[in-house]
Amino acid sequence: MPKNESEHMPGVLCRVAAILVAAAALAGCGITDTDARPAGQPAQGGLTENSNRLLRVYFVTPQGTWPVSRPASDGDRLRQAMDALLAGPTAAERARGLITRLPSATRPIRARTTEGRVELRLPWLVRDLRPEAVSQLVCTAAAAPGIGADPVVEVFEPGLAADPWPVRCDESGSAIPIEQGAPS
Repeated sequence: MPKNESEHMPGVLCRVAAILVAAAALAGCGITDTDARPAGQPAQGGLTENSNRLLRVYFVTPQGTWPVSRPASDGDRLRQAMDALLAGPTAAERARGLITRLPSATRPIRARTTEGRVELRLPWLVRDLRPEAVSQLVCTAAAAPGIGADPVVEVFEPGLAADPWPVRCDESGSAIPIEQGAPS
């Protein structure tokens, strides 16, 4: 073998070895390719935009508010959602870490819909509630079936003759005030 060829042999061997290692790695570790296989029925449950048989009730986790699904019966679903909120998380929901920040109420929360809006009459002053509790109330009211998309929730407080506080529930599950004079 000429001297030039023997000097290049180690470099060629290294390249060949690198190509073989790369080919082995790309071989997929022995996993063979499979065709598409039937997986059964799609997952069912949870809330959909057209779901009038479920309620969405907001509780609290260390990361913020979190919606849960509850079955709805015939009748006033807004009232059912507010009652479910006041009842608090079920034992299974508590085991998953969900809690409520709402204090006990001596009077019920009164809620009704009017032209795509929700009137929410509270038994507490908003200033006495934690921000998470306000978000639980507003987002549960806004998510009640049959109200429509992105409704304004008008919060009325006991003993205050002032106009209601207009808020919305944002995509993170937080109550967001509507700026005065802004379109609602």
